[in-house]
Amino acid sequence: MGFKKVLITMFAALSLSQAAIANEVPAQFSTVGFNGPDSQDVNGFRFSLFHGQTESVQGFDMAALGLSEVDKLEGVSFNLLLGASKVNKEFSGASFSLFNWHLGQDTGFNMAIVNNTTQVKGVNFAIVNLSKSVAGANIGLINHTDRLSLMDFGVMNYAKTTKFQFGLFNVTENLQGLQIGLLNYAENGVVKILPLINFKHSF
Repeated sequence: MGFKKVLITMFAALSLSQAAIANEVPAQFSTVGFNGPDSQDVNGFRFSLFHGQTESVQGFDMAALGLSEVDKLEGVSFNLLLGASKVNKEFSGASFSLFNWHLGQDTGFNMAIVNNTTQVKGVNFAIVNLSKSVAGANIGLINHTDRLSLMDFGVMNYAKTTKFQFGLFNVTENLQGLQIGLLNYAENGVVKILPLINFKHSF
């Protein structure tokens, strides 16, 4: 009787694992209200037209003439054909878009005309970078970080807290390191406004 129960359990587990694998597809075409094949998990290649939405992608994600939306993306997102990337929860890899809109944790590299990110471990590279926190670097014409940015390189840099800023105009409330630029403003700087270089009062 015990052996029979073990066999039934083994077959049930095998069936569930096969169902999970079957639900994961190697390629998908996604557009408004349609995924073909109908799956929320892609392990391979996904192409979105206008607006494609699915839960997770591992591999290569591409959008044209619209928005690719996923909850979790691991791999490469390429959306330069008038496409944009929206990641709701977690991203790791490299994203190349006209517009990156990432609401969760990012690990890797984001390149766009505009990056609108939340938490980044890596590099944001864009004309405009807007973020909550960056454990890495912002590189762009305008960089704006609501909380901590380790490093900013741009024409205009603002971060509430920063370790290093290099640009024409640098602004921070809490400087933990060094500012180099034409004009530097730091609430806790050795002087609040200085040309060329500024540093923390107790540096």
